[in-house]
Amino acid sequence: MKSLLRVGLAVLLTPLVFIGLSRIDPLARWVGSDAVWTALTPLFRLFGAAGMEGEESVVLCVLLAVSFVTAALLVCIASVLIRRQRQGHAAR
Repeated sequence: MKSLLRVGLAVLLTPLVFIGLSRIDPLARWVGSDAVWTALTPLFRLFGAAGMEGEESVVLCVLLAVSFVTAALLVCIASVLIRRQRQGHAAR
């Protein structure tokens, strides 16, 4: 049950993390660089991305996946901190 709650919280936080990541100018410039598009070429081929719009969809999905992983890490870190705080109060 706790893991389902953590996944749900990560899903809810994903759009907020995505917005936060997209507002980081150096990251936005890096994502728009040729190096990233070259690195993602295998994914473009895998998903059959045709043209600029298809490639942008793949990049968007990659960014959403990174946002989800980041949100999941934040939720895990927060749950560990809350657990430690509760154990500290219970020991007193």
